[in-house]
Amino acid sequence: MSKKENPVVQNNEGTTKKKKNRLAEVFMKDYRFEGLILLILAVVAIVLGVLILVNTLTIDASIPVLGDYPKVFAWILVGLGVVSLGLAVWPFYKPSVEEVKRVTWPTGKQFLYDSIIVLLFVAILALFYTAIDTGFSALVSWLEGLK
Repeated sequence: MSKKENPVVQNNEGTTKKKKNRLAEVFMKDYRFEGLILLILAVVAIVLGVLILVNTLTIDASIPVLGDYPKVFAWILVGLGVVSLGLAVWPFYKPSVEEVKRVTWPTGKQFLYDSIIVLLFVAILALFYTAIDTGFSALVSWLEGLK
């Protein structure tokens, strides 16, 4: 039997089953707050890395490896923080990726037509608000002149 195979165990009924790897169970199990903890650690790593990069936080030169290369350590912290942040928020985005695949996207011509309609509507609203502002300014000036 090689090291990679799970040992086969015979139970009391005479049937055989694979023995479970406890380390694999720990990594495969979903814990309740693991995403939140990973998110917090990611933010802390990014903040610490940035603080080291801008020299707000310094690493003592007497620390064996980190003291010699603080900028490298800071970039590693920021990189690990960004990757961890991605891993922490991925479960929230995963369902939306599947939904985006099902969307029927408009053609280029329809997209251009809709964009022109929106821009015209925004321009008309801008003119309307400008007219209202001009009218209220004139009204306030007239009322101030009555005093």
